[in-house]
Amino acid sequence: MNICKKNIFLFCLIFFNVTLSFAQKTIYQWTTHAPGSHIINVEKVHDKIYAATPYELFYYNTSDNSINKLTKVNGLSDFGINVMRYNRDTDMILIGYSNSNIDIIDNNGNITNISDIKHKNILVDKSINDVYFIEDKAYLSCGFGIVLIDLKRMEITETYIIGDNGSYLSVNDITLYNDKFYAATSEGIYYADYQNKNLVDFSQWTHDTTLIHADLNYSEIETFNNQLIANYSRNEYNTDTLFVYDGEKWDYHHYEIPSIKRSIRAYDDRLVLSNNYSITALGTDNSVIMTYNKNMEPFDCIYDKNGDAYWIADKTNSIYRFVPGKYFDPINFNGPYSNNVFELKTRGEQLWVAPGGYSSVWAKNWMKDGVFYYTNDEWHNINSSNTEAFDTISDIVSIAIDPINNAKVYVGSYHKGILEFENFELKTIHDKSNSSLGELKNYGYVYVTGMDFDNKNNLWIANSGTDKMLSVKTTSNDWYSFNIGSENTGKLIVDNNNYKWILTRDGKFVVFNDNNTISNPHDDTYKIISTTKGQGGLPEAANCMAVDKNGTVWIGTNDGLAQFYSTSKIFKQGTNYDASRILVPRNDGSNQADYLLSGESVLSICVDDANNLWVGTKNGAFHIANNGLTEYDHFTQENSPLLSNNVIDIAINKYGDIFFGTDKGIISLRGRATEGKKTNSDVVVYPNPVRQGYSGLVGIKNLVTNSLVKITTVDGAFVTHLYSEGGQAVWDCTTINGDKVAPGVYLIFITDESGKETFATKILIM
Repeated sequence: MNICKKNIFLFCLIFFNVTLSFAQKTIYQWTTHAPGSHIINVEKVHDKIYAATPYELFYYNTSDNSINKLTKVNGLSDFGINVMRYNRDTDMILIGYSNSNIDIIDNNGNITNISDIKHKNILVDKSINDVYFIEDKAYLSCGFGIVLIDLKRMEITETYIIGDNGSYLSVNDITLYNDKFYAATSEGIYYADYQNKNLVDFSQWTHDTTLIHADLNYSEIETFNNQLIANYSRNEYNTDTLFVYDGEKWDYHHYEIPSIKRSIRAYDDRLVLSNNYSITALGTDNSVIMTYNKNMEPFDCIYDKNGDAYWIADKTNSIYRFVPGKYFDPINFNGPYSNNVFELKTRGEQLWVAPGGYSSVWAKNWMKDGVFYYTNDEWHNINSSNTEAFDTISDIVSIAIDPINNAKVYVGSYHKGILEFENFELKTIHDKSNSSLGELKNYGYVYVTGMDFDNKNNLWIANSGTDKMLSVKTTSNDWYSFNIGSENTGKLIVDNNNYKWILTRDGKFVVFNDNNTISNPHDDTYKIISTTKGQGGLPEAANCMAVDKNGTVWIGTNDGLAQFYSTSKIFKQGTNYDASRILVPRNDGSNQADYLLSGESVLSICVDDANNLWVGTKNGAFHIANNGLTEYDHFTQENSPLLSNNVIDIAINKYGDIFFGTDKGIISLRGRATEGKKTNSDVVVYPNPVRQGYSGLVGIKNLVTNSLVKITTVDGAFVTHLYSEGGQAVWDCTTINGDKVAPGVYLIFITDESGKETFATKILIM
């Protein structure tokens, strides 16, 4: 039996306190950044309203209006919630994940994980679709049958495979009616005697053939007013049908509107229906007690007789508290609009997200998520709900933040050119009518696939599918375009020599040199970087690139990393400009070596303020020393809270927060390296004091880059010395010999490389 127990209550309190500001985050602390919308289930537990998204579990405290959340970072066992239900008899919440993992939260905050179904080796759908409670028993409707969990013993006790001849059958919902179990399945409704001790025998289950559409999909079934209510689901036609069973025969329910019924909740005096775009409550006489159909897409709704309130789980927003005739209050959970990620860009404390993309053949995806940004611990979403231009603009794929004026941000679309924002408001759209950008022939689309600034603050743009696929917007707002061949373009960076590196559709690079004479095309030149020896010599097709602080251009390929140490060689006649690769010795005593990240498909590269690499692959994220010889970390979804091993992009803000954009959303890690300061005048030590039992790292931040930090006792005895990684030094509270320091006060002395910027402070170890 795969059971894991843990207590999260105290940790949750600590977690939510430390995430209130960047200054309070501890080094190597993870933070999820999941959408606060797309609520799939809602439950009332005492004075808290629990709301489940596919990504995490929020809870709203009705007594003080506070909002907290549970995630894989701070207690939950997994990511990808499929269903959440509350059992009043045991005062427990059961969470079923899309991978069939299970968490059970008791009233003391203890979480018990049951992973038996997840690890069961069967080639069928193992999704947990719904949960039905009878006292201390939980009946799970699964993609293959029904699973019984004993909530006292916290273990699976029985599995019912109820299909004809013992076949697997997807069960969507189950209820108890007149001492019989009724199961709504993908192939009709099945029933069996509740008191039967042999329900594991498929022959004890009967397929109800008296029902209309007896062999088709029924999504919901509930017991209400001494009747059965079942929903026949035809999603493709948007015409779900309710049927009612009175103990003798099935009949059409009188209430009917063409809609998809996403949930049915039964109470003593009402039946609450969540339809595509409305909620409806029916009384015991089948009359409509209440209906509401404005500005929402409900997935679930519960009734709270305290205050006659309905709590609505909404797809596009968070939850609503609805009291008929009085108010309709939104309760918003902050987060990005969606979990889609194509590109991440940071500048200062800002993070911007391009959620769009294009297909494997570079066709439009028509994704209309808009663009998101994160600042001061808050997410903000710009889309058609608040910016009219996004009514007709889709597929945001690139971001460029002005390095001189961070308030100015350029957003590139794979549709209609560049959207220029200032102070987070749309100011201008640059397209064919007012710039050098060209349109895709015969379609009229303006594809902007990559952008970057050069060292003179000119904005360079990759404009795919046109005759001149490279453009520039100068600081004087003049526009020029350049012919760089017939390749379709992707991402773009500018290196320290002001060369423009443009990724092409087939995994090559065009490296363009305007010789710092933008307005003079006669001295322009470009080279193709490919897998061909003598013409770049890449190990495989390229996916991404980045420039480190030494000017080295790192290339991520389908077979690890390559680099160009001196990019000036590319344009010298007769010079070999093939990429270099780093050989990393094996630790097996064989005296053999492998190329850096050989065999890994590298999707993204980011350089931190210590000039080390963070590399996103299809196999997780790697943290590697700049020389390539030391691997500090390899984070995967198996050994960390990382949401997925498919790491699409990585970005790092000035606080050292590393943002991992995966195919399942964004999560961040407080790293060791931060942006260096000009003076050592605003030094912060955290946590301080270091309380008993703390086993993490101490950060000493806001330092000048490459500062020396010496730590002594109050009487001057030497303890250890450190060097800052960018603007932060990290101490593990040990001496230079690796011994843990004793409780007490310690002095910290800081000086930069020049010896001019000095600072002194202290720390208390308890």
